[in-house]
Amino acid sequence: MTAVAVDAGIYEKSGGKILLGLTALLLAWRFWVVPRMGVTLYVDEAQYWTWAQHLDWGYFSKPPGVAALIALSTTLFGDGLLGVKALAMLCYPLAAAACWAIARRLYDARVAFWSALAVLTLPIFAWLGLFVSTDALLTLFWALALWAYLRALDSDAWGDWLLLGAICGLGLLSKYTMAAWLGAAFLHLLAFHRRRLASPKPWLATGVALLILGPNLGWNVAHDFPTLKHTADITVNRKAGGGLKALGEFWAAQWGAFGPVLGSVFFILLFQVRKSWSDERTRLLLWFALPLWAVVSAQAFKSTANANWAAPAFAPAAIAVVAWLLQRGRQRLLIAGIALNIALIGVAYHWPLVLAAVDGQKQAKMNFYARAQGWDDLGRQLTPLLQAYPDAVLIADNRTLLAHMLYEVRDLRRPAASWNPAGIASDHYKLTTDLRPWLGRDAILIREDPIDEEFTRRFASSEQLAALQAPLPGEQSRTMNVYLLRDFKGY
Repeated sequence: MTAVAVDAGIYEKSGGKILLGLTALLLAWRFWVVPRMGVTLYVDEAQYWTWAQHLDWGYFSKPPGVAALIALSTTLFGDGLLGVKALAMLCYPLAAAACWAIARRLYDARVAFWSALAVLTLPIFAWLGLFVSTDALLTLFWALALWAYLRALDSDAWGDWLLLGAICGLGLLSKYTMAAWLGAAFLHLLAFHRRRLASPKPWLATGVALLILGPNLGWNVAHDFPTLKHTADITVNRKAGGGLKALGEFWAAQWGAFGPVLGSVFFILLFQVRKSWSDERTRLLLWFALPLWAVVSAQAFKSTANANWAAPAFAPAAIAVVAWLLQRGRQRLLIAGIALNIALIGVAYHWPLVLAAVDGQKQAKMNFYARAQGWDDLGRQLTPLLQAYPDAVLIADNRTLLAHMLYEVRDLRRPAASWNPAGIASDHYKLTTDLRPWLGRDAILIREDPIDEEFTRRFASSEQLAALQAPLPGEQSRTMNVYLLRDFKGY
């Protein structure tokens, strides 16, 4: 028996068990580190938590997938920090498992093992794996859809096409970006499997996906398309920034999100695109990655794009990178790349220890967890003020304060409303809450700025209850003013 055969046998027999063990270790690390980072929820996470308290088929800025995920997670594990995040944190290891299945089908057990390990330890997924975002479910369903698509191409069975449609529908309910996957699949069929388009099966899969998305489309119609308008505002309609600088920054972030070694190999694949394209398996993997990167790159050039907007593309691209390295006998380079990524993850996860070693001013500049710090402290300070006025409605004039405080004082179950005299639904709370039914009632106002005439003229009286302050690393602090407003007169 050759050494290659022995090596393949090890991956066949033990690869899955080793991956399960490594996944458990990685998850245990994440679950251990999150409560020790000195953070609470980010504003989007807090907002998603409030959505989960009122499940619906749609929300102002996103489809309902993330709210449903948090609702299930908190039902199972409670409303604490880890309870909110738990199921979202599991999505990326599950996506890695889907990548294992894809690579196993396209290549062999060895490529499958290293592909799953690479996806598990990619910096972008290790970073996103600390938080609840729409990218968690989207990445999972993107990878699962590619696996189901390969099954459907191989078997042409009705069940596999229906499975593909169901996965795509759930992906669309997670984030509309899943439409890019459907577009890539249609073009792939058109280019390489045109005869399949004469069959009703791919069209039935599309119909199933749209049927699953249907209730969300109905919700948008009933609410004047807020999600679609918001998506257009942050993509098509955004004008600021852009140009070559923004595009360069986006691709530099993509390189870092891959990790230095794997990112460099991915760029080699791109520079050798004609050669890469000649390999049917590499071409298929890149087919379900490059179109999304092209769309987001255009967005970056036009205005701006966040590094995570192309997150699902990393899953198939990572398989292509791993296969390229192993086919050329570069397993040691692959191991070095994964090891370097794990080291980078360690630095990010334990960044508060790094901050503790620098002086105050540098701490403030280097603290990239600052946006999730201090809110729990403000919530603890706000709680007795709310308890002193149990009949007052909580109001705020910005989404950030309202989302954070609703989560931090969740045990009080306090009614809340967004201050919205213009009546414009510019965020979720302005869309779903209304202060007008509280005519003649008292309110607790929370603001970052001092109160002004816009508020005082609409109440009989106003009184500042407190100026709350929560210290942050680097000699910084987070502040919030609290006012008691008596007898709302109406807008």
